[in-house]
This record gives sequence, structure tokens and C-alpha cells, in this order.
Amino acid sequence: MDDIICTLALKKIKGLQNRHIMFLINAFGSPCEIFNADKSDFIKTGLKIDYVKILINQRIIKTAFFDAIKEIDEASKNGVKIITFNSSLYPANLRKIKNKPLVLYYKGALKEDLKLAATVVGQRKPPEYAVKLAEDITAELCSSGYAIISGLALGIDSAAHKAALKNNGYTIAFLGSGLLSPVYPPENRDLYNEIILNGGALVSELPPHEHISSKNLVARDRLQSGSSLGTFALSSPLKSGTMKTCGFSIKQKRPVFIPEYNLNLMNSYDNEGLKSLYGMVGVFGIKLRKDFTPDLGSSLEEMYDVRNKFHAEKFVEDENLTQPGLFDMIS
Repeated sequence: MDDIICTLALKKIKGLQNRHIMFLINAFGSPCEIFNADKSDFIKTGLKIDYVKILINQRIIKTAFFDAIKEIDEASKNGVKIITFNSSLYPANLRKIKNKPLVLYYKGALKEDLKLAATVVGQRKPPEYAVKLAEDITAELCSSGYAIISGLALGIDSAAHKAALKNNGYTIAFLGSGLLSPVYPPENRDLYNEIILNGGALVSELPPHEHISSKNLVARDRLQSGSSLGTFALSSPLKSGTMKTCGFSIKQKRPVFIPEYNLNLMNSYDNEGLKSLYGMVGVFGIKLRKDFTPDLGSSLEEMYDVRNKFHAEKFVEDENLTQPGLFDMIS
């Protein structure tokens, strides 16, 4: 059987979350091998008997496979491609986070083993100086070989995607909805298509018809930060998606870069969130020249160090999870 079909089938089984499925994959070696296991095999892993009964219930399993194959067929007919976390097209940095998506749906083109990537984010109604700075930072990142990651939102996200395209760079937009649901925001439908036409990608971890929601947007924020080597946050009030992305970035041990605005700008509503980040471990300033252009020298060095750390041969992430309520304790 195909890993994509088996992984999607596992995701269709109610009660199994990503972290639980990852535990089983580690235990049995591959998604498809899970379906070759019998009752005694599952019990040996520490699975509670209630979950063992689910995984050996042929009606549940057949329904899961039927739903998975149906989803793959519909996606294929509508230009949506699907990959698992083992694919060479899966963003290399994203593979390093905890609770990474087991599958990604995408339109456009993903690059193999993408490591050089930076996230550029900010508020939806930013001041003009922040938009200009986003464009300048994106241009410099592109010239340094970085892919630009953002979320297709209005404001800074849009400025970053557009600047990447203008500078012949590569850009990925992570969405908080499925790829067969209406484009959000609708004002960025043209940008959505331009990203695809210019060799970029629209990516989601959600099933194709999943609609936009605040919960899905927050989950999307962790993918933006997790796919990159660092997050550039250019404007943000205290409560925003940008702040959530910065929070995820710090937890994922990726640096957050914020402009060293003057006191008046930093004290403004537009930058209250950025100001609150100053002094935190993992947060670094972006020096601005007299003409307000960014000096990214130290930022590029910091991301280079992160790349070396994450992609060293000895780096291994511990995905062996034991979740109360799912696994029995084994002495």
C-alpha cells in the first residue's frame, strides 16, 4: 500500500491525533505496517484496549481507507497534491518541530529539501514604513537565496509575497483553510494565483474543504515559523497572529527578528507587540541604516547557525510520545 493512503486513513480514524499516529509509526516503522499489526502487536506498544479494538475493527478501517482514497481522488482532479512528512518535498525545517503535520496539501510547486527559508509577517493594516521595510527585507533575503514564508493575509504578508515574486524569489503561503475552500482573504485571490503561476506554493495541513477559522489560523501560524530558520516581524499590536507566530518561533528555537525602530515608532500602537518582545531570549534586533533600509548581516548569521544546528547529522528529534488516556503504562 501507498504511504499517503495509509497515513490519510490513519487520520480519518476518530480519536487518533497526529502525535498518537506518530507514536504508532515509530513503533511499527511505517504507516502501512500499522495496518498489518494484530491485537498482540498493538498491546505490546502499550495501547489501551479501547484503541486496540478500534485499530482491529475492519469496518472502521475499511471506512477510513474509503474516505482517504476518495479525498486523494478529489484532490487530484482539482490540482491539489498531497505529501507525507517523509517526502523530500516536505519543508526540511518543518520536519524538526513537534506535532508536525503528517500530511501537507499543496498547489503549485514545492522545492526538494528546502532549508533556506525565512518567515516575514506583520499586521493586516500596517503603517507604510513597515510595508516598505518588509519589501526591502524580502528583497535582501531573496538575493541571499532564501525562500519567503508567509500567510497570504492582507498587509505585511501580502507585501512579502509580492516582493518575493518581484525579485524572482520563491515564496510559500501557508493557509488556515483547505485548498478547495474559498480563498481567504478574497482580496488576495489574484495573489493566490500569481504565487502558483510564478513557481511558488499554497500549502495547508487541512483537508481540502476545511473552512477558515481562528483555530485553524493559529495552527497555521506554527507552520509559518516552523518552516523557516527565523521569523521577521515588522509591525504588530499586542494581540495578533503575528505575535502568535513569534511565540511559536521562540518555542521552536527559531530566532525572531524585530526592527530597531526609534522610540516614537516603537511606542506606537502598531508596534506594542514588538516592543513586548524586547529582551526575550531568542529575539534579535534588525539594525536600520540612516535611510531606513535594513542591515541583515547579523540576522543572516543567526539563521545560518540555526541551519547548522537543525540539520547536523546528529540532530534527532524525540517523537516517542506516551499520552495519558491513550497508552497504558508498561513497567
